[in-house]
Amino acid sequence: MWCRALRLAVILAAAVPSAAGAAEFTARHGMTSGQYQAAFDQYAGQGYRTPNGVRYAAIWSRRGGPPWVARHGMNAGQYQSAFDQYSGDGYRPTDISATGLEQGSGTFAALWDRSPGAWVARHGLSSKQYQKEFNKRANEGYRLTDVEGYTVQGAVRYAALCVRRKGPQWRARHGMTSSQYQAAFDKATSQGFRPVKVDGYWTPNGVRYAAIWERRGGRWVARHGMTSGQYQAEFNKYVGQGYRLVHVSGYMGPGQALYAAIWSR
Repeated sequence: MWCRALRLAVILAAAVPSAAGAAEFTARHGMTSGQYQAAFDQYAGQGYRTPNGVRYAAIWSRRGGPPWVARHGMNAGQYQSAFDQYSGDGYRPTDISATGLEQGSGTFAALWDRSPGAWVARHGLSSKQYQKEFNKRANEGYRLTDVEGYTVQGAVRYAALCVRRKGPQWRARHGMTSSQYQAAFDKATSQGFRPVKVDGYWTPNGVRYAAIWERRGGRWVARHGMTSGQYQAEFNKYVGQGYRLVHVSGYMGPGQALYAAIWSR
Protein backbone atom coordinates (compact mmCIF):
# COMPACT_ATOMS: atom_id res chain seq x y z
CA MET A 1 0.00 0.00 0.00
CA TRP A 2 1.07 3.60 -0.08
CA CYS A 3 1.14 6.73 1.92
CA ARG A 4 -1.79 9.15 1.76
CA ALA A 5 -1.41 12.72 0.57
CA LEU A 6 0.99 13.75 3.32
CA ARG A 7 3.63 15.80 1.45
CA LEU A 8 6.39 14.66 3.80
CA ALA A 9 9.91 15.94 3.40
CA VAL A 10 11.76 12.87 4.65
CA ILE A 11 12.73 10.45 1.88
CA LEU A 12 13.91 6.86 2.32
CA ALA A 13 15.82 5.08 -0.42
CA ALA A 14 17.28 1.61 -0.04
CA ALA A 15 18.75 -0.58 -2.74
CA VAL A 16 19.40 -4.04 -1.31
CA PRO A 17 21.75 -6.52 -3.02
CA SER A 18 19.85 -9.68 -3.86
CA ALA A 19 20.65 -12.91 -2.06
CA ALA A 20 20.62 -16.21 -3.89
CA GLY A 21 17.10 -16.78 -5.18
CA ALA A 22 15.84 -13.42 -3.90
CA ALA A 23 14.70 -10.49 -5.98
CA GLU A 24 16.47 -7.17 -5.56
CA PHE A 25 14.17 -4.52 -4.19
CA THR A 26 14.03 -0.79 -3.54
CA ALA A 27 11.68 1.04 -1.17
CA ARG A 28 10.91 4.72 -0.62
CA HIS A 29 8.42 6.60 1.52
CA GLY A 30 7.37 10.17 2.26
CA MET A 31 7.36 11.19 -1.41
CA THR A 32 5.31 13.95 -2.97
CA SER A 33 3.42 13.00 -6.11
CA GLY A 34 6.19 14.45 -8.29
CA GLN A 35 8.92 12.65 -6.39
CA TYR A 36 6.99 9.40 -6.66
CA GLN A 37 6.60 9.85 -10.41
CA ALA A 38 10.32 10.52 -10.79
CA ALA A 39 11.18 7.44 -8.73
CA PHE A 40 8.64 5.37 -10.66
CA ASP A 41 10.22 6.39 -13.98
CA GLN A 42 13.71 5.69 -12.66
CA TYR A 43 13.08 2.23 -11.26
CA ALA A 44 10.69 1.05 -13.95
CA GLY A 45 13.34 1.99 -16.49
CA GLN A 46 15.83 -0.19 -14.62
CA GLY A 47 13.66 -3.29 -14.80
CA TYR A 48 11.88 -2.90 -11.49
CA ARG A 49 8.17 -3.55 -11.04
CA THR A 50 5.90 -2.55 -8.16
CA PRO A 51 4.37 -5.49 -6.26
CA ASN A 52 2.47 -3.11 -4.00
CA GLY A 53 0.16 -0.31 -4.91
CA VAL A 54 1.88 3.05 -4.52
CA ARG A 55 1.30 6.71 -4.09
CA TYR A 56 3.78 8.13 -1.60
CA ALA A 57 5.34 4.96 -0.27
CA ALA A 58 6.45 2.27 -2.69
CA ILE A 59 8.29 -1.00 -3.11
CA TRP A 60 9.95 -1.93 -6.39
CA SER A 61 11.13 -5.48 -7.00
CA ARG A 62 13.34 -6.55 -9.90
CA ARG A 63 11.65 -9.73 -11.14
CA GLY A 64 9.80 -11.17 -14.07
CA GLY A 65 6.05 -11.21 -14.52
CA PRO A 66 3.17 -10.38 -16.83
CA PRO A 67 2.79 -6.94 -18.47
CA TRP A 68 1.68 -4.32 -15.96
CA VAL A 69 0.61 -0.69 -15.67
CA ALA A 70 0.37 1.75 -12.75
CA ARG A 71 -1.56 4.98 -12.26
CA HIS A 72 -1.76 7.36 -9.32
CA GLY A 73 -3.37 10.67 -8.36
CA MET A 74 -6.75 9.79 -9.95
CA ASN A 75 -10.11 11.05 -8.76
CA ALA A 76 -13.01 8.58 -8.66
CA GLY A 77 -14.07 9.29 -12.24
CA GLN A 78 -10.53 8.98 -13.59
CA TYR A 79 -10.02 5.75 -11.69
CA GLN A 80 -13.24 4.30 -13.10
CA SER A 81 -12.17 5.28 -16.63
CA ALA A 82 -8.73 3.70 -16.15
CA PHE A 83 -10.37 0.62 -14.64
CA ASP A 84 -12.67 0.24 -17.64
CA GLN A 85 -9.84 0.84 -20.12
CA TYR A 86 -7.38 -1.63 -18.64
CA SER A 87 -10.01 -4.27 -17.91
CA GLY A 88 -11.05 -4.05 -21.55
CA ASP A 89 -7.43 -4.60 -22.56
CA GLY A 90 -7.17 -7.81 -20.52
CA TYR A 91 -5.62 -6.38 -17.36
CA ARG A 92 -6.88 -6.94 -13.83
CA PRO A 93 -6.26 -4.74 -10.79
CA THR A 94 -3.74 -6.24 -8.38
CA ASP A 95 -3.46 -3.43 -5.85
CA ILE A 96 -5.49 -0.33 -5.07
CA SER A 97 -5.03 2.65 -2.80
CA ALA A 98 -7.58 5.32 -1.92
CA THR A 99 -7.66 8.41 0.26
CA GLY A 100 -10.18 11.19 0.76
CA LEU A 101 -7.63 13.76 1.87
CA GLU A 102 -7.08 15.40 -1.54
CA GLN A 103 -10.30 15.34 -3.56
CA GLY A 104 -13.97 15.26 -2.63
CA SER A 105 -14.54 12.06 -4.60
CA GLY A 106 -11.42 10.36 -3.26
CA THR A 107 -7.95 10.00 -4.72
CA PHE A 108 -6.90 6.65 -6.13
CA ALA A 109 -3.76 4.79 -7.17
CA ALA A 110 -3.72 1.30 -8.63
CA LEU A 111 -1.72 -1.41 -10.32
CA TRP A 112 -2.98 -3.69 -13.07
CA ASP A 113 -1.37 -6.68 -14.74
CA ARG A 114 -2.31 -9.42 -17.18
CA SER A 115 -2.24 -12.30 -14.73
CA PRO A 116 -4.99 -14.91 -15.29
CA GLY A 117 -7.89 -15.89 -13.09
CA ALA A 118 -11.37 -14.77 -12.05
CA TRP A 119 -11.44 -11.57 -10.01
CA VAL A 120 -13.75 -8.93 -8.57
CA ALA A 121 -12.94 -5.31 -7.69
CA ARG A 122 -15.16 -2.84 -5.82
CA HIS A 123 -14.73 0.65 -4.43
CA GLY A 124 -16.88 3.31 -2.77
CA LEU A 125 -18.50 0.76 -0.45
CA SER A 126 -19.88 1.60 2.97
CA SER A 127 -18.89 -0.72 5.82
CA LYS A 128 -22.16 -2.67 5.48
CA GLN A 129 -21.85 -2.88 1.69
CA TYR A 130 -18.27 -4.05 2.01
CA GLN A 131 -19.22 -6.74 4.54
CA LYS A 132 -22.06 -7.95 2.31
CA GLU A 133 -19.74 -8.12 -0.71
CA PHE A 134 -17.07 -9.85 1.38
CA ASN A 135 -19.50 -12.55 2.54
CA LYS A 136 -20.84 -13.07 -0.98
CA ARG A 137 -17.45 -13.46 -2.62
CA ALA A 138 -16.03 -15.65 0.14
CA ASN A 139 -18.98 -18.01 -0.29
CA GLU A 140 -18.23 -18.11 -4.04
CA GLY A 141 -14.66 -19.25 -3.43
CA TYR A 142 -12.89 -15.89 -3.77
CA ARG A 143 -10.04 -14.75 -1.56
CA LEU A 144 -9.69 -11.15 -0.40
CA THR A 145 -6.29 -9.95 -1.63
CA ASP A 146 -6.51 -6.24 -0.87
CA VAL A 147 -8.70 -3.95 1.23
CA GLU A 148 -8.39 -0.19 1.56
CA GLY A 149 -10.32 2.14 3.86
CA TYR A 150 -10.70 5.85 3.17
CA THR A 151 -12.94 8.75 4.18
CA VAL A 152 -14.78 10.95 1.68
CA GLN A 153 -16.72 13.96 2.95
CA GLY A 154 -16.95 12.46 6.43
CA ALA A 155 -18.13 9.03 5.28
CA VAL A 156 -15.87 5.97 5.55
CA ARG A 157 -15.63 3.97 2.34
CA TYR A 158 -13.86 0.76 1.32
CA ALA A 159 -12.20 -0.56 -1.82
CA ALA A 160 -11.44 -4.26 -2.17
CA LEU A 161 -9.97 -6.81 -4.56
CA CYS A 162 -10.89 -10.51 -4.58
CA VAL A 163 -9.38 -13.35 -6.63
CA ARG A 164 -10.75 -16.86 -7.09
CA ARG A 165 -7.79 -19.12 -6.37
CA LYS A 166 -6.64 -21.75 -3.94
CA GLY A 167 -4.35 -20.92 -1.07
CA PRO A 168 -3.80 -21.22 2.67
CA GLN A 169 -6.56 -20.60 5.19
CA TRP A 170 -7.18 -16.88 5.63
CA ARG A 171 -9.19 -14.33 7.59
CA ALA A 172 -9.81 -10.58 7.41
CA ARG A 173 -11.11 -7.77 9.65
CA HIS A 174 -11.82 -4.08 9.08
CA GLY A 175 -12.85 -1.01 11.06
CA MET A 176 -10.54 -1.86 13.97
CA THR A 177 -9.05 0.63 16.40
CA SER A 178 -5.36 0.23 17.17
CA SER A 179 -6.10 -1.82 20.30
CA GLN A 180 -8.67 -3.96 18.45
CA TYR A 181 -6.18 -4.59 15.67
CA GLN A 182 -3.52 -5.57 18.19
CA ALA A 183 -5.93 -8.00 19.87
CA ALA A 184 -6.90 -9.51 16.49
CA PHE A 185 -3.22 -9.67 15.55
CA ASP A 186 -2.29 -11.49 18.77
CA LYS A 187 -5.14 -13.98 18.39
CA ALA A 188 -4.38 -14.68 14.72
CA THR A 189 -0.65 -15.17 15.24
CA SER A 190 -1.28 -17.50 18.20
CA GLN A 191 -3.28 -19.67 15.79
CA GLY A 192 -0.57 -19.81 13.14
CA PHE A 193 -1.70 -16.92 10.96
CA ARG A 194 0.54 -14.09 9.76
CA PRO A 195 -0.50 -10.70 8.37
CA VAL A 196 -0.13 -10.28 4.61
CA LYS A 197 -1.86 -6.90 4.27
CA VAL A 198 -2.59 -4.19 6.82
CA ASP A 199 -4.12 -0.84 5.95
CA GLY A 200 -4.29 2.14 8.27
CA TYR A 201 -6.77 4.89 7.43
CA TRP A 202 -8.11 8.08 8.93
CA THR A 203 -11.77 8.33 9.93
CA PRO A 204 -13.72 11.06 11.79
CA ASN A 205 -13.53 8.78 14.85
CA GLY A 206 -9.78 8.27 14.65
CA VAL A 207 -7.40 5.89 12.91
CA ARG A 208 -8.81 2.52 11.94
CA TYR A 209 -7.19 -0.63 10.53
CA ALA A 210 -8.14 -3.33 8.05
CA ALA A 211 -6.03 -6.46 7.70
CA ILE A 212 -5.73 -9.81 5.99
CA TRP A 213 -4.02 -12.82 7.60
CA GLU A 214 -3.02 -16.16 6.09
CA ARG A 215 -1.99 -19.37 7.82
CA ARG A 216 1.56 -19.82 6.57
CA GLY A 217 5.06 -20.25 7.95
CA GLY A 218 8.32 -18.41 7.51
CA ARG A 219 10.06 -15.66 9.41
CA TRP A 220 8.32 -12.30 9.41
CA VAL A 221 7.92 -9.07 11.37
CA ALA A 222 4.96 -6.67 11.41
CA ARG A 223 4.72 -3.19 12.92
CA HIS A 224 2.03 -0.49 12.90
CA GLY A 225 1.53 3.02 14.28
CA MET A 226 5.13 3.99 13.48
CA THR A 227 6.20 7.56 12.88
CA SER A 228 8.39 8.23 9.85
CA GLY A 229 11.50 8.08 12.03
CA GLN A 230 10.43 4.87 13.71
CA TYR A 231 9.62 3.29 10.36
CA GLN A 232 13.05 4.31 9.03
CA ALA A 233 14.75 2.76 12.06
CA GLU A 234 12.77 -0.48 11.78
CA PHE A 235 13.42 -0.63 8.05
CA ASN A 236 17.17 -0.32 8.56
CA LYS A 237 17.13 -2.86 11.39
CA TYR A 238 15.28 -5.63 9.60
CA VAL A 239 16.80 -5.16 6.16
CA GLY A 240 20.17 -5.38 7.92
CA GLN A 241 19.07 -8.75 9.32
CA GLY A 242 18.22 -10.11 5.90
CA TYR A 243 14.51 -9.33 5.80
CA ARG A 244 12.83 -7.67 2.83
CA LEU A 245 10.00 -5.18 3.01
CA VAL A 246 6.92 -6.85 1.48
CA HIS A 247 4.16 -4.45 2.47
CA VAL A 248 3.89 -0.84 3.65
CA SER A 249 0.91 1.37 4.39
CA GLY A 250 1.15 5.09 5.10
CA TYR A 251 -1.74 6.96 6.68
CA MET A 252 -2.60 10.13 8.57
CA GLY A 253 -2.55 9.85 12.34
CA PRO A 254 -3.13 12.57 14.94
CA GLY A 255 -1.19 15.42 13.34
CA GLN A 256 1.45 13.28 11.66
CA ALA A 257 2.09 10.51 9.19
CA LEU A 258 2.08 6.95 10.50
CA TYR A 259 3.22 3.71 8.89
CA ALA A 260 2.38 0.03 9.08
CA ALA A 261 4.76 -2.45 7.48
CA ILE A 262 5.52 -6.14 7.08
CA TRP A 263 8.97 -7.66 6.52
CA SER A 264 9.65 -11.27 5.55
CA ARG A 265 12.76 -13.46 5.40
